[in-house]
Amino acid sequence: MISPIQIISILASIFIIVFILSLIRQRKLREEYSIMWLVGSLALILFSIWRGLLDIIANLVGVVYAPAILLLIGIFFGVVMFLHFTVVLSKQADRNKSLTQELALLRNRIEELERSGD
Repeated sequence: MISPIQIISILASIFIIVFILSLIRQRKLREEYSIMWLVGSLALILFSIWRGLLDIIANLVGVVYAPAILLLIGIFFGVVMFLHFTVVLSKQADRNKSLTQELALLRNRIEELERSGD
C-alpha cells in the first residue's frame, strides 16, 4: 500500500523534473548541468516507489539504519555536484583570463594604429 509520504515524495520528485525541464526550455539551465539533477530526481522516484531498495542497499553496505543511506547518497551527490561546478568555474576563470589578455592586446594594437594614423 502506498503511504502519504510516498505520494508526497513522488510528487516532489516529479515537480523537480518538470522544473528542471522548464529551465532547460527557457535556456536558463544548460543540458550538461541538468543531467545530474534529472538523475538525482529519478533516483528519488525510484526510492519512493520501491521502498525495499533502500533496505537492500543498506544490507549490502552493512548499514543498520537504512535511512542513513539516503543521507550518504545525498552527501555523495552534493560532493559530485560541487566537484563538477568547481571544474566548470576553473575553466571559466582560465577563459576569462585569456579573453582579458587578448582584449588588452587588441586595445594596445588599436591605440598604436590610431597614433600612427595621426
